[in-house]
Amino acid sequence: MITGTNIRKGQALTCKYPLHGTRNVLKRHTGVVEGIGSGKGGFNATIRSENGAVRTLSLNKMVDLSVS
Repeated sequence: MITGTNIRKGQALTCKYPLHGTRNVLKRHTGVVEGIGSGKGGFNATIRSENGAVRTLSLNKMVDLSVS
């Protein structure tokens, strides 16, 4: 199980995530971790991709998570 303590700000993160957060189609997201948070749905990570897009993704929904 992945928790928010395994991921640090500034690390590179790559994972597959359900399209639009709910579908059975996975999309690869890659970027640098800008922040870690927790909410009603569990831990989440805010990542910024190379093209400047910022996304907040739930750690519970991430598949094939890789942090470096």
